[in-house]
Amino acid sequence: MNKVFLVARQEYVHNLKRGGFLFAAFGIPLFTILMMVVVFALTVNNETDTSRVGQIGYVDLSGVLDDAVEQPENFMRFETEAAAEGALTATDGIGAYFVVESDYLNNGRVRLVSNGDTPEVLEDDIDAFLLANLGASSGLDSEIAARIQDPVDSRLLTLDNGRIITGSGLAGVILAPLIFVMVFLLATQTTSGYLMSGVVEEKSSRIMEILVTSITPFQLLAGKIIGLGLLGLTQLVIWVAMALIGLQLGRNVEFLSGVTLPADLLLIGLLYFLLGYFFFASVMGGIGAVLGSEQESRQLASLFTLVLVIPFFLIVQFFEEPDSAVVTFLTLFPLTAPVTVILRMGFGVIPAWQLIASIALLLITTAFAVWASARVFRWSLLMYGKHPSIKQVFGAIFRSRGMATSATEERAA
Repeated sequence: MNKVFLVARQEYVHNLKRGGFLFAAFGIPLFTILMMVVVFALTVNNETDTSRVGQIGYVDLSGVLDDAVEQPENFMRFETEAAAEGALTATDGIGAYFVVESDYLNNGRVRLVSNGDTPEVLEDDIDAFLLANLGASSGLDSEIAARIQDPVDSRLLTLDNGRIITGSGLAGVILAPLIFVMVFLLATQTTSGYLMSGVVEEKSSRIMEILVTSITPFQLLAGKIIGLGLLGLTQLVIWVAMALIGLQLGRNVEFLSGVTLPADLLLIGLLYFLLGYFFFASVMGGIGAVLGSEQESRQLASLFTLVLVIPFFLIVQFFEEPDSAVVTFLTLFPLTAPVTVILRMGFGVIPAWQLIASIALLLITTAFAVWASARVFRWSLLMYGKHPSIKQVFGAIFRSRGMATSATEERAA
């Protein structure tokens, strides 16, 4: 156990000081999340900013807007639609105009005309303008008129998990689990990738021959997995702490006001990180030991990464059909379970039996992966210049009769 601890400490300290790891662990996530926030903020601003359209004209054929109560600054009146249309086609004219039909009070019909797309908030401004004037013309009390313009202070209560979401924070609720999953993927892939690269490098440089004279292959692999697992956990903890600080400082930002990191999401996320990391790290270590070439190892490892991100392509079903067979399968399947569970917990609730079954299956698969990789690692440790077949690999795992249990025994035979 002392040797396992020494290897783990060496892997942790050595990789923690590497510039490449610091950039991959912190620089790339920071840049990616910053870009997500900027793009998201620009998209929201694009739909809530009417200044990009310019002046908005209106033609009132109904007489409702004669008093022009609470007219927005960028609204201007035209007596005829022809005049408004001329201003719209002029080089420095208006960006859009709307027409309140003569029979508006009977059918509520309003036509909006523009040369291009208009932000969604423009329709809200038009509605508010009309409601203010309707209230004034009807002699309503100012408080009642204000209530008509803004009738609902909505707060969404999700019955499955009991969380209350404000209208302004709905976008943040969607963003939070996506960022959490991104950090989880980067932490897992970075550390398990370093494990695979380290095994390949030590094997190709024959340093492994020296190491196995003083430590067993299992102790070496276990030390590497534990050391790099602690490194990934360190990365995850730092990012969660940064996220909590950022959310606390960003409470005044509208689309961040509703973002939360619930305790149950953090605890389940941590559990799936540990199980997911040990699973992928074991697989990566086995791949690196068998192939012995970093290029070939990364090509094969990319297939596992591709399967890992499948839930992202089916994320719409998490909203529309959270209890469908596809979503349930992704929750239970060990390769997709970590990402699927974190996303589903952010958006809703997972039935208890699915969560228990998912953890149990991932735990069993992880234990098998560690055991199998340790056998493959021991068998292929000193094998150079060979590409073992799948049959040989499975033979090494299950110790088939007549199958050599190590490269040394194979050469001796």
